[in-house]
Formats: sequence, C-alpha cells, structure tokens
Amino acid sequence: MTAVPDPRDAAAPLDRRGIAAPALFRCFGVIGLLGFGGVLPVAMHELMERRRWLSAPEFTEILSLCQVLPGPNIVNFSVIFGMRCAGMAGALAAVTGLMGAPVVIVLALGALYAGFADLPVVQDVVRPVAAAAAGLVCAVAARLFFPVRRQWRALVIIAAVVLAVAVLRLPLIWVLPVLAPLGIALMAGAGRAG
Repeated sequence: MTAVPDPRDAAAPLDRRGIAAPALFRCFGVIGLLGFGGVLPVAMHELMERRRWLSAPEFTEILSLCQVLPGPNIVNFSVIFGMRCAGMAGALAAVTGLMGAPVVIVLALGALYAGFADLPVVQDVVRPVAAAAAGLVCAVAARLFFPVRRQWRALVIIAAVVLAVAVLRLPLIWVLPVLAPLGIALMAGAGRAG
C-alpha cells in the first residue's frame, strides 16, 4: 500500500503533494469569498499558513510569474497553481472556485449600488474603503519583501521598480520589459554565485 503524499511536504513537487481538484475548488472558493478589497492576503494565509500547501518562496515564485502575465494576478495564480497541482482539472477547479461566487455577488451588489450610489450615506460608507485597500496592498508587499530582505540583488530590483513606478510614475508596460529581464539576470547570477 502506497502512502498518501502529505500536501505540506514542501520538498515534493506540487503535482506529487496529493492536492486534488475538489480541494483546490474549496480552497480558492474560500479565498474568493473572504478576499474583500484584495485577495492576496487571504491567498497567502490559506495557501501558506492554514493549508501549508506552499512555502513563502514557492508563493513568491508563482506570484512573480503572474505579475508579468496579462490579467489579474490572483486569477493567473489560481490557474498556474491549480495546473501544477492537478493538471487542467486543477486549473479549472481553482479558477472556478475563486471566481464563481464573487461574480454572482458582485453582479447583485453592482445592481443594488447603481440604484443608491448618489445617496450621501452610501458615499460615506464607500469612501474609506480605499484606505483599507491601500493597507492590504502594503501588508502583502511587506510579507513578500520579508523573505528577500537580505538578498542585495532582489533589493536592487525592488528599488528600481519603486523608483520607476512610484517616483517617476512610468507606466508598468514600460517598466516590466526592462526590469523583468534585468531581475532574471541578477537572480540567475545569485544562483551561479551561491
């Protein structure tokens, strides 16, 4: 009798950790339903801490790939992670779990909001949400920064991206084609040097 792989065995490749399509659907369904204002913090919690399916470096690797692909990062993440775990069925399960219920909820709330958007009380409730969203983005950035904080090559790329996007306000479509290859070259140098 063969032992069932432990999904928390970080040494095993994702397709050998026993993470099946139904589990992916449930997990990404939770992420989609709990991810108000941004799902990355919820995804990090579910995938790294609660279920221990990914380590911080694995999460960062997949997210980095997703950021250079077109489309929403978390949708790309669900497809790539699902595909790596359980093939096409895993990709479909993860993306359907992630998007199914939120799409229905947002359509219903959008129709409701359209009827009441001009009311001052509605505007007063919606306005502070931007601050919460900014806080979530900062929290995710801090958690992604922590594992690479002592890697000078990563810090060079981080500083270059912050300078280009936040200070110089260059469009991301210009920044990525320049800094992504530079980052890959620098980090590949780290692998050869280490």
